Amino acid sequence: MATPTITPLPEAPSRQNSAGTFATLADNFMSALPQFADQMNQSIDYIGDQAEAAAESAQLASKNGAAQVELAAQRAASASRSAESAGQQAAAAKAQADAAKGYRDTAQSAAAAAQGAAGLPALTGKGGLPLVAKPDGSGVEYTGSLRRYDLDVATTTAVLDLNVSQVFKINATQQRVLTFANVPAANRAMSVVLHITGKSNVTWPTGILWNNSQVPVLGNAWTTVILIWIGDGWVGSVGARA
Repeated sequence: MATPTITPLPEAPSRQNSAGTFATLADNFMSALPQFADQMNQSIDYIGDQAEAAAESAQLASKNGAAQVELAAQRAASASRSAESAGQQAAAAKAQADAAKGYRDTAQSAAAAAQGAAGLPALTGKGGLPLVAKPDGSGVEYTGSLRRYDLDVATTTAVLDLNVSQVFKINATQQRVLTFANVPAANRAMSVVLHITGKSNVTWPTGILWNNSQVPVLGNAWTTVILIWIGDGWVGSVGARA
């Protein structure tokens, strides 16, 4: 509904007016009263409608506000329950972590005890090092070098122990009869290098398949012979001589 307007009433007659003026003003005033009454009634209705709409808006706002407050309270309660649950889960996780740490410590202690009972050396600082049997057979130890693969091992004996080394120096300034100890198993492979100084007669182990069926002829100063174990015997050749 549009906002109603009220037309002001014309000048009312007064006793001070002359008879003719009084009659004219009275007629004008009286003829304007019906329109004025209608406009007043419209204004009253308009004001009532506005008041009723305002009351409905206020009631709706009140309901919405109450609903928002209730929703906020529900959310706060849910957040509180979530926080409580998270706290319980955190406490359970900490308990599990503490238990796991205890199990780890127990396992480490048991491993250390088993290691000591088995005669194994300590692991600290030994990462990447091989564990080998001691030469005297009294136990095992970590070593930074495996003798079998050391290139500086030298021997002047006639028995070549393949558990000790794969590289040998042979003094052949006098006659030598060479034999092998601890030959590999049939399903293994191995290469052996013999550096021979001197050129006296050398008697080789039987069964070696020499290159071109030719037993090595030693050089005047030194000779290098290479032997390869092929599972069921040796294959040999001269690497170099001087």
